[in-house]
Amino acid sequence: MQTLGVLTLSATLVALALFVLLHNRHAAENRRFALAALAIAGWIIGISFALASIHPAVVVFLGRLGFAFASVIPFALLWMFAAFSPEDARRRNWITIAAGTACLVFVGLSLSPWIVAGAQISSDGATFVHGPAHKPFALYFLCCFVLALFTLWRTMQSAAGVRRIQLRYLLLGILLGGTGAITTNLILPLVLKTSRYSVLGPYFSLLVVSFSAHAIIRHRLMDIRVVIRQGAVYVSAILASILVFVGVAKLSRLASGLDSTALSLSEALVLATLVAITFQPLKAWIQQSFNRYLYREKYDFQRTIREASRQLSSTLDLQSLLKSLTVTIESTFKAETVTVYLLSQVEQAYVAQNSPASSSNWHHETIPQRAIPRNSPMVAFMLAQRRPLVQEEAVREERTAHTQAARALLDMRGAVAFPLFEEHSLAGILVVGPKRSGDPYFSEDIDLLSTLVGQAAVALKNAHLYSEVVLVNEYVDNILSTMASGVIAVDATGHVSLFNRAAERLTGLTFDRRAHRSYKDLPIALLEPLRTTLVERKPLSQLETSLHTATGVSIPLVLSTAPLQGKDGSTHGALIVFSDLSRLKELEHEKQRAERLASFGSLASGVAHEIKNPLVAIRTFAELLPERFSDVDFREDFSKVVVREIDRIDNLVARLRGIASAPQQQAGAVDIRQPISETLKLLRGQLEQSRTVVHFRAEDEPFLVSIDEGQLKQLFLNLLQNALEAMGSDGELNIRLGRNFSRGAPAIAIEISDTGPGIPEAARAHIFEPFFTTKPTGSGLGLAICRSIVDAHRGSIRAEDSHPGPGTTIVVELPTIDGSVEMLHPVAALKDLPSDIQRDSAST
Repeated sequence: MQTLGVLTLSATLVALALFVLLHNRHAAENRRFALAALAIAGWIIGISFALASIHPAVVVFLGRLGFAFASVIPFALLWMFAAFSPEDARRRNWITIAAGTACLVFVGLSLSPWIVAGAQISSDGATFVHGPAHKPFALYFLCCFVLALFTLWRTMQSAAGVRRIQLRYLLLGILLGGTGAITTNLILPLVLKTSRYSVLGPYFSLLVVSFSAHAIIRHRLMDIRVVIRQGAVYVSAILASILVFVGVAKLSRLASGLDSTALSLSEALVLATLVAITFQPLKAWIQQSFNRYLYREKYDFQRTIREASRQLSSTLDLQSLLKSLTVTIESTFKAETVTVYLLSQVEQAYVAQNSPASSSNWHHETIPQRAIPRNSPMVAFMLAQRRPLVQEEAVREERTAHTQAARALLDMRGAVAFPLFEEHSLAGILVVGPKRSGDPYFSEDIDLLSTLVGQAAVALKNAHLYSEVVLVNEYVDNILSTMASGVIAVDATGHVSLFNRAAERLTGLTFDRRAHRSYKDLPIALLEPLRTTLVERKPLSQLETSLHTATGVSIPLVLSTAPLQGKDGSTHGALIVFSDLSRLKELEHEKQRAERLASFGSLASGVAHEIKNPLVAIRTFAELLPERFSDVDFREDFSKVVVREIDRIDNLVARLRGIASAPQQQAGAVDIRQPISETLKLLRGQLEQSRTVVHFRAEDEPFLVSIDEGQLKQLFLNLLQNALEAMGSDGELNIRLGRNFSRGAPAIAIEISDTGPGIPEAARAHIFEPFFTTKPTGSGLGLAICRSIVDAHRGSIRAEDSHPGPGTTIVVELPTIDGSVEMLHPVAALKDLPSDIQRDSAST
């Protein structure tokens, strides 16, 4: 049974040594701890099996081997403790060298008869016969052990935080285990001259190694002072309860007048119940008093999380959020400083936010460091590890990134730092300073801070998004407030969600977002297009209408609408943008007047030229008339020429009147195929005489426009006559009707193509001007009349080359109307087209 215990203890020591060494083999204290643990394991095996043997030779051999391992133990402890204070170890390097030299000397002596000279076997077991060097060995061991304790104590005095806790563990383990092992295996053999108690020494060593390993690897798990304080609290509470019990018992004896000190069963039960009831409140009061005195009030984990979650989730302002976070952390952990660093794209660094940690005496100067560069070791560590950085966790080797990050944190007077991640990017860093009590941050502290930081990261992202939304809304509001166009938006339920100043000015309505105004309150000119877009989800573009105000003023508008849709295609509302065309209309009228004045000169010059030619002929005959009046032939020629030239002048005046007079529109819709059909019938004789083939292509549905039908006939008559005159005989005339958009509004397009010689490109820009012609006998007024008719109806007309083949294509675009307007004439005439006209119902 003893052998199993020894083997278990030795295996535990070897496992601890390997675990500590593998945990961080680069750390000096880990390597030296492994040496000490292996030396203790070797000592345990040697001493335990030597004293358990019944063969003197085996006892001597294993005893000498055990003392050799024992010689290493105090030096290994001293060397390990020196690693906790490298500066002090460098100043006293000679002590370490001297202790190491002594260790090697006694290792050598241990393997000789100088320390273990022999063995004695008795009924009580085996004992060692010590040699002359045993007393110097004991002196070496005690001196080296005391020196190790002194080194540990000096290092602990200058340490703080987690390092101080770590050294306290070591000191506690040495005091408990080392003192017991030295007593049984060194002092008693010297005093009693027997080794019979040495079998107990190895078991004390487990305390030393356990406390040491716990201090090195899990130094944040438990505060030894917390254990002591808890024990003191329980002892105080028990003593107070005993005093209550005894005091009440004495008072009850005095009140009853009994001299007996014995209590009856009923009295004992009553007093025990009283003590049980008062123990927990009494213990809580004592513990609270201890905590207040030691400045270490215990926080409620769940309550802190609950209250912090409520505050963080309900705060959207960034500065208020930072203040709430820092105040919560400071008040909970009594930290000296709490600073939040957020990434600044402008400075390319993490900049400290001016958020007070808690108190009113906070100033900007209390911020440990204004900014953390993006190339800081702290930033690199958090991006790589994505976990908190505890300053006292880092190892001391210069080459590790962990150490560099910890030193950067130490330079900022920080004790622990937490990353604030937004998805995969490091958005900020929370740096918490040391506790005012000097205590380190334990595991439960780190867990609570990690939870708070996780919630803060989400809240910070929400705050950033909220600030961006506010900024965008302000930006949009500024744009909308300065726009001259009215903008109105409605949601899917028809409530107005946006109504800018221009819309209020044009409509005379006021908008209050809280009033939930319906779009049905809008004027009819805006209501119908908005309703169409909202219901049918179809945009409307560049529609012209008139807005009638409450004062009776009619405002010409151009408007466009668009549905507001999400990424999934669902409609969230509709938007309408409309502009006042009053000034534009005035400018158009001024432009037309300017153009008429500009063309008046050329028109007057052309009219003078056209009238002068027949007047010259008339004047010539009139001057010769007195001399040759008796000449019958002269009078006949005079009569013919004068009548012909006067007819010419009369025809010119009539055509000029056609340009000057503005067409009068009739209310109602006209199918544009009707005047085309009647014009083709009117020109049937010329078409047959010139052997012209006509192709008429249009859809079966009506092409409705709101134009005076007589003006349309005059328009098509001029265009078709020009085409016939340009082609001569054996030509081909193509007439096509289609639908498109002109100036952002639906329009009907009429294309008339001939196979004539075409119009030169240089002359194409002037063919619609009065008196401009490319024909030898043309007046230059036909196309000018066509232009005036089209312009009067807000249409357009242009000339293009025919493709493919030669000739010219005249394209006329006129605004269309819907079928709700009553037609002036049915379209029965289309069935009576001349038989030589090829009609195709397919659209081109």
